[in-house]
Amino acid sequence: MHFAVIGSPIGHSKSPELFEEFWTHHPWSSQLTYRRMEVMPNDIAEFLAETDLAGFNVTLPLKEAIVPWMSTLSPAAKAMGAVNTVVRKDSGWEGHNTDAEGFWEMLAGRTDLDALRRQPCLVLGNGGAARAVVYALAEQGFTGHIACRTPRGGFPWPEISYDTLTPEPTGLVVQCTSLGMHPSAELCPPLPPWSSGQVALAVDLVYNPKHTLFLQRLEELGTETLSGEAMLRHQAKKAWRYWAEVLNIPHI
Repeated sequence: MHFAVIGSPIGHSKSPELFEEFWTHHPWSSQLTYRRMEVMPNDIAEFLAETDLAGFNVTLPLKEAIVPWMSTLSPAAKAMGAVNTVVRKDSGWEGHNTDAEGFWEMLAGRTDLDALRRQPCLVLGNGGAARAVVYALAEQGFTGHIACRTPRGGFPWPEISYDTLTPEPTGLVVQCTSLGMHPSAELCPPLPPWSSGQVALAVDLVYNPKHTLFLQRLEELGTETLSGEAMLRHQAKKAWRYWAEVLNIPHI
């Protein structure tokens, strides 16, 4: 049975290595494959018509673009307007979104959640990953803003322009753009001129490199930081459960 991650660029993705790790001791490991596949938005229809994949993950820039091509959507994917996990069913392609669960799992065990919740959040970017993050945080009672270049609508929080950002005390900042991703590790989204101690926690969903320029800049302010690598693991495990359930494959 064949699986993959699709997107563009796709060379940075660690998903194949992650699923290889998951399947090391799986009784069907010799029958399971996972690969990277370069797919652009204009290629989605052709890809879906020709692929033999049993399921696949979706990354930038396809998480929102692939939604209209799904036969059915899970409630979470429909609410977010973004898909990161697709399952082949007899009725067609079924779209899910495990990013929100993966993101929240990364934070759920923290002892300072109430303190973080009392301060506004700032989400950088308004693509598919940002929709999952805002969905997860809003479900847990957080409030805040989304900084972006061009508003897209459909968020429970206001979208604001990067150039209007001011250095307000902030509980949680989440970097949801592809800026800083390998091979463009020298990039970072625009940030307000925060001073030391103004931001409690910063998360970058980019996991390659693990220590991005965004995280470096926040650490210089004394901010605690987290890489998106933990989120990747959590959301991937949830994706595997969807595939295994539909295909009657043992989960472990």
